[in-house]
Amino acid sequence: MTKNKFRRLCETKSLAIFSWLAISCFSISAVAQDSVSYTEAQATAGQQVYEQRCATCHGFNLEGFELAPSLSGNLFSRRFGSGTADNLARNVQRMPPNEISLSEQDTANVLAYLFSRNGVAAGTAQVSADISVLANYTIPAQEIVEQRFLPRLPSYSTNGPVAPVSRLDDLTPVSNDMLLSPPADDWLIWRRTHSNLGHSPLAEVNKNNVDDLRVQWTWSLPPGANMMTPLVHDGVMFTLNSADVVQALDATTGDLLWAYQHELEGDYNSESKKGLAIYEDKIIVGTSDIKLIALEANTGRLAWEHAVDTNGELDHRFKSAPMIINDKAIFGLVGQMQVAGGNFIVAIDLQSGEEAWRFYTLARADEAYGNSWNGMSLEERTGGSVWTPGSYDPETNLVYFGPAPTYDTVTMREFRNVPGTTSDALYTNSTIALDADSGELVWHFQHVRNDLLDLDWAFERQIMELPVNGEMRKAVVTGGKAAIFEAMDAATGEYLFSIDMDMQNVFSEIDPRTGDKTMFPGAVLQPGEPTSSLAKNGVCPDALGARNMQTTSYNPATNMLYIPMQDTCINNLTGRRWQKYPNPEEDGLWGMVKAVNLATREVVWTTRQFGPPASGHLTTDAGLLFRGTIDRLFQAVDQDNGEVLWEQRLDNSPTSYPITYRVDGKQYVAVATSSGSYFANGMERTAGIINPPTGASLWVFALPD
Repeated sequence: MTKNKFRRLCETKSLAIFSWLAISCFSISAVAQDSVSYTEAQATAGQQVYEQRCATCHGFNLEGFELAPSLSGNLFSRRFGSGTADNLARNVQRMPPNEISLSEQDTANVLAYLFSRNGVAAGTAQVSADISVLANYTIPAQEIVEQRFLPRLPSYSTNGPVAPVSRLDDLTPVSNDMLLSPPADDWLIWRRTHSNLGHSPLAEVNKNNVDDLRVQWTWSLPPGANMMTPLVHDGVMFTLNSADVVQALDATTGDLLWAYQHELEGDYNSESKKGLAIYEDKIIVGTSDIKLIALEANTGRLAWEHAVDTNGELDHRFKSAPMIINDKAIFGLVGQMQVAGGNFIVAIDLQSGEEAWRFYTLARADEAYGNSWNGMSLEERTGGSVWTPGSYDPETNLVYFGPAPTYDTVTMREFRNVPGTTSDALYTNSTIALDADSGELVWHFQHVRNDLLDLDWAFERQIMELPVNGEMRKAVVTGGKAAIFEAMDAATGEYLFSIDMDMQNVFSEIDPRTGDKTMFPGAVLQPGEPTSSLAKNGVCPDALGARNMQTTSYNPATNMLYIPMQDTCINNLTGRRWQKYPNPEEDGLWGMVKAVNLATREVVWTTRQFGPPASGHLTTDAGLLFRGTIDRLFQAVDQDNGEVLWEQRLDNSPTSYPITYRVDGKQYVAVATSSGSYFANGMERTAGIINPPTGASLWVFALPD
């Protein structure tokens, strides 16, 4: 059986087979010298057998992957300790599945190799090949130093050891300066730069040749709702997947270089994270159990971890990617309605590993704007989740975030008549600007006060230079679910302008001086009134929004903003969805893209398609716009008019953020698919789309050589 065929076997076998395989080649955590012995020569021979027969599933570093477990470390010591060595030998002997069994001597040699990788010193006597003899030896159940992610050892041939050729050997450290001005070839940050523009200067793939774009390689990912953005540096791609699996891949071939799976203790949702970060020689990852960990970029070895203090709350979640600013990892947490007192943004000093500062996204009762919660105690306040990575302006040294709405809509619509209080619910639905070094609030702008309809302004903040009233201003631009986009001065928070994409019937007026919004009377929930009462005339947009987590992309050379949208309103009594402006020619075309010139504030073109948007947008200097749709399409679009120039049907919906990068002069475009998300699954039902219920892959495209 070829290596590739066996790899496919490993990726497709059922859980039952892998449950059996889990004990077929596993580690011995620590075995006393008076119980078992092996020689160095026997371990060397065992490594050769292991790499030929076991490594394809269990990893060359014994790191394991998904259902094929790690073969070293604490996890397997706890899981399989106290067992006898003959049981281990029998399972090794019949590994891999559907293959000729290992000989008794090969089995003994593999055991010797596993002993060598799990803290047992070599001796003068070999591991016995006699199963009956091994029955006398018990595998101790004890904790050992984690060794799952050692650097890959040399492979062996008939002529001796052969050093592996790996792009990991040429990785260079990523400095703060590189993150402020990333190399064109790399993709080092969630949206490529701290400005969150989602734009690349690469132009090898252009309008004239994009039709020749072909699949370069694919890679199967752990199944789940995966929204990750891969990072690429020096030809190595780093991915964060469901189940807290981190992998390093050769960005030109898709070959696995190392893998790490964070071990969770407890019941945590490990899906829908947006990515990871890179800093110096470390990969920085937020885990599902609210830890920040650092992995050595060239080995995958765990360097350190920091458990974020959540004040005893167990319902916080890590959904965004960390941003690295001035030697700090800065990120926000999600808690939705479960976390009393709301959520926070925190900075971890990457030199000391300690918390540098935190900012609570719900104003505390005894602090500024703490009186904006209708007299509610801190324990009654909920919301303020941070779903999206922030942006950063080095000139002002400010980071910008967008906390989500409150969730206690019943209390917030009561009229309590408490002197000195409002129901604004700060800092929800605001753009907040924090000093990157101290976490101090410098300014805030609230887009919607007391949002009771969940029309989040929780998406990307983009930083750009724009003409406003005859002068250039550095602006922070963002839009909420109602598809109203607004600009604030990056240094002061001064309101600059709004652009309504005409996809909503909630706000009747926007004050051109302040940005204050007046709601239509029919959209205002009264005390005691059920949400379904708004169904008299229907609500546009529905709770999924006219835009959502699918990020916009901005081309700074043309001032054009490209907005992925969906045209859905809802009748809350019947649940029926409909379009805001019904048109027989557009009936069922739920997906939209609008191209807006932010210098003139005019919509230049609008296109519609059957599938609502699934991925974020990616633009390039070549005039291309890459996007994914719920109906499994990944497309290249002409930025000038929205014409589809190329498309590829994928295995599942690309509910993630595409990137482009260059290695050895060749440009690649990559996007991840997954089994959906809350938004994607809701849009599937709207459009009547049926996607696979499981499955996730990484797709990478390039022009033919």
